Amino acid sequence: MKLTSFPAHIDGHCPVCETPVRFSIYSPDLRNSFLCDACGTQPRERAITQVLATLYPNWRQLKIHESSPATRGLSLKLKTECPAYVETQFFPGQKLGATVHGFRNEDIERSTFANEMFDLVLTQDVMEHVNDLAGVIRDTMRTVKREGAHIFTTPTYMIPQSVQWATYVDGKIKWFFEPEYHGNPVDNSGSPVTYRFGYDLPDLIHDHTGYVTDVHRIHNPRLGIAGPMNEVYVVHKC
Repeated sequence: MKLTSFPAHIDGHCPVCETPVRFSIYSPDLRNSFLCDACGTQPRERAITQVLATLYPNWRQLKIHESSPATRGLSLKLKTECPAYVETQFFPGQKLGATVHGFRNEDIERSTFANEMFDLVLTQDVMEHVNDLAGVIRDTMRTVKREGAHIFTTPTYMIPQSVQWATYVDGKIKWFFEPEYHGNPVDNSGSPVTYRFGYDLPDLIHDHTGYVTDVHRIHNPRLGIAGPMNEVYVVHKC
């Protein structure tokens, strides 16, 4: 896909809208500026939606937990079309399992959900903000039924080994490198970046938890999926 000027436009089919749409590209930064004119989603959102629909075409009948959902895209689609969808946010200092600002308050590293409660757990650009990667995988997979999965996106850099960018000590962030924050739907101060993941992420997950992770990389401009950092990871519970 060669672009010489912006904005550029492509006609295609959006996996989120499930209808013919026009995609508009506003800059060379495809991950953040390749948008669906109808729903405003970015490529990574369409990629995870496409993977979900391909692997679990019956997703509307499944029980799905999403941690830190957005207000658009797949999160909104799940909320409106999946009756057994459960959305959670994390509000530090508040009681886990309680309702806070309309959300169930859960820490994805130590949730209060029962074992094997969900068919799927979804996270979209959450894993780069957690303190304990292995702890998150263990806990999400504890809550997933047999034959279920944790499906997630996270920025993946073109580096062979992942780097821990920061950690939490006594509840306070400790930076190893230059501070970096991403947007947080429930906190205007943003979320600290704790990991920069490389191509070894599936190996890290397997080495520390024993779970096998598939990586889905889609390049299909007609689906509005192109550019870097759009990998979708699927951690299987066999």
